[in-house]
Amino acid sequence: MKAQRRTIFSLAGWLPRLALVLSLFTVLIMTSACGGSPQSQQQASQSKAKLDQLLQYAQQIGIPVQSLHSIQQQEQKLSSTGAPFSPFNDQVDTDYYNQLAKQYAELDVQLQGLIATTTDRLRVQANQDIQVFQQMLTRRQAQKIGNLQLFTNDYKRELALLGQAQYPKDFAAISQNAQQEAQALGQMALTYNQLSSFNQTISQMQAAQLDVTAMTKQYQSDIAAFNGASTATAFQQLDNLIQAQYQEAVVDSISALPYIGAARLNDFQQQINLLKTYGLDSSSYQQQYKADKAALSSAKTLQAYESFVQNVNAQITSMHDQLVQGAASYLIGKLNNEALAWGNAHLYHDTFDGNNYILDSGYTMNGIGYWLQQELSAAYAPSDFQAVVNDENNELFNLQMLEQDYADKTPYNQPHQTDLELMQHYHLMTGQVIVVSMVEQALRLYENGHLVKSFLVTTGRVELPSLPGLWSVLARLSPTEFTSSDPPGSPYWYPPTPINYAINYHWDGYFIHDAWWRVNFGPGTQFPHYDVGGDEAFAGNGSHGCINMQENDAAWLYANTNYNTQIIVY
Repeated sequence: MKAQRRTIFSLAGWLPRLALVLSLFTVLIMTSACGGSPQSQQQASQSKAKLDQLLQYAQQIGIPVQSLHSIQQQEQKLSSTGAPFSPFNDQVDTDYYNQLAKQYAELDVQLQGLIATTTDRLRVQANQDIQVFQQMLTRRQAQKIGNLQLFTNDYKRELALLGQAQYPKDFAAISQNAQQEAQALGQMALTYNQLSSFNQTISQMQAAQLDVTAMTKQYQSDIAAFNGASTATAFQQLDNLIQAQYQEAVVDSISALPYIGAARLNDFQQQINLLKTYGLDSSSYQQQYKADKAALSSAKTLQAYESFVQNVNAQITSMHDQLVQGAASYLIGKLNNEALAWGNAHLYHDTFDGNNYILDSGYTMNGIGYWLQQELSAAYAPSDFQAVVNDENNELFNLQMLEQDYADKTPYNQPHQTDLELMQHYHLMTGQVIVVSMVEQALRLYENGHLVKSFLVTTGRVELPSLPGLWSVLARLSPTEFTSSDPPGSPYWYPPTPINYAINYHWDGYFIHDAWWRVNFGPGTQFPHYDVGGDEAFAGNGSHGCINMQENDAAWLYANTNYNTQIIVY
């Protein structure tokens, strides 16, 4: 028993000593694991703070939340990690913090790239949406329908905002507003067609000596509402109201049914005619038209009339996609193909680089073809599709004038027959007109059909041509600064450039302006060439779509023209 007690006593005596040893061992481990160098920890902390700050900035300037999600997840994952447990080895922790700083820095670079690409993408989208808005507004102005002053003011405001925009949220807001305005102008055309059909019906009923007093009052009220509308919703509501008035007219007078139905049939026939214009097969729709006409002739009840209207509306709607495809293939494709055929048959041989170039690239998909495609995408009503047809025919006429001018050896500073034919075609024999010949690389100013002054110019290079067509002055800027929409490193990038005199002839940066960095202007300067004294990097090729002039020439043109001056490029 004594021996046993001595053993127990002996173990009990060692317990405090064991605890002391363990305590000293723990302290030794804690003091040995230093957690990496202070510099590496500080670098990791600073890299994280920089990334977090950039993430906050990206959110503030309007980078979409879904675009930031991946980077935020990676940042959170890195933030949740900890330094490895490495007693007696400080280097392991130092390596961890160095790697952490590197990963934060990589995410920072990735985020900077995302901000740049998103900003560029939204800037391009805003430009395109403003262009569609402008096209729709111009189309409605040409049709002289509705009260367009509010839309004109809105366009000027959005244009000014675009000039000041810097951040993604700015461009996104401009895009949204421009899309809403373009949608409203598109719906305006549809509602105007309904109003026209309503008015036509009233006239036909009046000619048949039917009482149209109530319908005339409704029509006058509709016109007032139409002139006061400014949103797609307002036009749509008016559209629905006019349809209801049609129904009411039928209920009040079954004898009105043939006149109302005839107006709707006429809309259907107009779209069938467009299909024929595009060279598409319209036989099935023509058969439907005959069936609809027969159904209208036999309709005697409101139910029969409603069935007729539903059928015609469905048939008109079903033609929309085919009309778009037809216009794209027949019209835009026709212009592009004709331009390429003539261009390849009349190549310009460049002795500077030994290559051959077409002279009419402005008529291809690199030039006006792209913008016609944009115009087509904004088409709503048959009148819109017809407007594309008209624009296309005008471009084909301009191309014909270019081909004719190519063979004309009249000096550039003399009146040209093609200039006069163009002004007659566009009914511009009175007033002031700037005419630009791309084959001559010349600009001529006419007043009431008489030549005032001529200049040699440099137009757009083959891949970025100037745009042929009839244009109005969109803006006059003196002075201003041009900034490139292409990123540094792109073959089309240029540094911010001061411009003294600039006349905007087409949206998305197409100007007539001074090019003080050039010495040579005239034939061949739209292709690669040696400029005898200009800036080596930027003077040896054509412009980016603008029409370049000597500074003194541009100053004179700016001082002697105004917003009413029309511009023809061919």
